[in-house]
Amino acid sequence: MTTHRTATPPRPRGDDCGAHVVGAATARCPLATHVFEMAMEPVDVYVAQARRTTATVLKHWSLPETPAEDAQLVVSELVSNAIIHGSGDVRLRLRHDDHELRIRVTDDSTAPARRRLASADGLGGRGLHLVACLSLRWGVADGGRTTYAVVPTLTEAPPCRRTT
Repeated sequence: MTTHRTATPPRPRGDDCGAHVVGAATARCPLATHVFEMAMEPVDVYVAQARRTTATVLKHWSLPETPAEDAQLVVSELVSNAIIHGSGDVRLRLRHDDHELRIRVTDDSTAPARRRLASADGLGGRGLHLVACLSLRWGVADGGRTTYAVVPTLTEAPPCRRTT
């Protein structure tokens, strides 16, 4: 079973935008903050659903094509890792403000996600490398339960998209 919740704050008034993020209140926030949450059982089929749902949400939020595609891949990798290596239900949270998209995937495991070396013929070990490549930053929080990534949505390109 999958549940979805979205929140788009009302227009700002003065210094306090009056925004509420799903489950929490904020006194100050960026002009355009959008939040989407989704919970799913740890079943492989939900990786594709999370990717498709992310694409739909980001299109609704009018994100440009390149960061939206990067975000879909990051979501796919993080949800896959949570299903394969985590435990319990998997929760996806997207939060977009004026210049970046924060992606958080949480499960009940306290074993933190970590990058591995992939063998030439191995099937695994590349996911977090892709996440690192497509994100401004990524890491682990909540005692290992949450893996997050920050994808730029405006001017700053992630490491693998930078040209010199």
